[in-house]
Amino acid sequence: MKRPIVFCAASLLLMWWLALPLWPQGPKDISKDYRAACERLICQCGCNEQLTVCAMQNCSSATPMRAEIRDRLLKGESVDAIVQSFVARVGSQVLSAPTMKGFDITAWIMPFVILCLGAIVVGWIAVRMARPAPVSAGKEIPAPQADPRVDQELRDFEEES
Repeated sequence: MKRPIVFCAASLLLMWWLALPLWPQGPKDISKDYRAACERLICQCGCNEQLTVCAMQNCSSATPMRAEIRDRLLKGESVDAIVQSFVARVGSQVLSAPTMKGFDITAWIMPFVILCLGAIVVGWIAVRMARPAPVSAGKEIPAPQADPRVDQELRDFEEES
């Protein structure tokens, strides 16, 4: 007699566990994905700010873009798919950072190259300024001639004191 009750209870628990994902849940938390998508896109109103930063009230570009991102995230689309759809529609100028493909790699590399070249030039100039000037073997540098008026002033000063 105990077996049918245990079997019934186990089967009910199993069906409940299998049906749990189908149970309607509350609104999906999209805040992290929303922020990630908005940080990767630039507002197109001319302010050149990320969508998270554009502070223009009722912006003609940021407001519809944010609404579209929110709607698409609620439908279950990924952040990458949303960003790629904006790039396909608007162009690569909508991205907040250059890609790591093709010519865009130079935007990541050139600041470091310029910094290294600047350090080399500054080091070379510092070494050149710190080195004494080479003296020619056959020529002697003449001693500067003292002004006779200075000698006279010094003698007058010594006599007064």
